[in-house]
Amino acid sequence: MLPSTEVLLDADTAPSVMGLIDMLEDLDDVQNVYTNADIPEDVLASL
Repeated sequence: MLPSTEVLLDADTAPSVMGLIDMLEDLDDVQNVYTNADIPEDVLASL
């Protein structure tokens, strides 16, 4: 699934969004998690 719009995340917001995605993926009832977040490589490397 490809998003038609993406949201660019900064270094302050990215950890919160990644934490939420991780928590959703850990739920037994959740089969797939999709996001339209665009996290720059330098921000992703600092996580």
